[in-house]
Amino acid sequence: MNRVNADRLVSRRLLPLPRWVIPGHAREALWKFFLIWAGIGLVTVAFRLTPAWAESLPLPGWCTAFVACCLRNGDFVSMLLACCHVYFSAVHRLGLRKARISAAIILVASGILETVGTLTGIPFGSYTYTDAFGPRIGGVLPWAIPLAWFVVVAGANLTLSQYWQGASRAPLAIATGAFALFFDFLMEPFAYAIRGYWIWAGNYVPPQNYFSWFIFSALMAWITPIHAKPSSKPDPRPAITLAIILGLFIAGRVSHGI
Repeated sequence: MNRVNADRLVSRRLLPLPRWVIPGHAREALWKFFLIWAGIGLVTVAFRLTPAWAESLPLPGWCTAFVACCLRNGDFVSMLLACCHVYFSAVHRLGLRKARISAAIILVASGILETVGTLTGIPFGSYTYTDAFGPRIGGVLPWAIPLAWFVVVAGANLTLSQYWQGASRAPLAIATGAFALFFDFLMEPFAYAIRGYWIWAGNYVPPQNYFSWFIFSALMAWITPIHAKPSSKPDPRPAITLAIILGLFIAGRVSHGI
């Protein structure tokens, strides 16, 4: 074995490489696309642009159909892109194995929780999902809902653990739950009153919904290996992603006077 091969073998033993890592240039391109998509989304929300508005434009049929399709599915695409970038940050921060385990637990647990919730009214209250948030699993749960849980829980925990120096797992989990409660507080009027993602029985959001978001987000942050020491080179993308989504909620509520 020559010296070069020996050095490579040693380096691989010391720093095992993940089986899959998205190329840096591809991630940068996807990040820029997310920022552009979010900017367009902000404009559509602020000016209350709808698919019906797009279909009334004096443009070729294929063009109006494309714009209407983007408006109709824009929120789902935004959540999918947000989930991708939080996951990439988790891989960078935790390593591939822990990022995969964390994503699997949060996605599966939140999917089961939300499916039980919409079928039984426990623990969030009585509500029903519509098709407004993209395709649904078995005609019940929108695919975007587990993605949103991952963005909130993983994104908040990665951000808090990076900038809250010396915090242990327990207080970070509690803080993640508190952020999730705040996130849901800003989201609810936008999601059900403006976008119509779901319908609450009696057009009323029960307090247990917010309490449940706090409890289950904290638990997911506690049981998953999402906790990590601060990185020497902070990745601001989880924080930026969450800020963009919250900004869309606020813009929508302001434009509709809610």
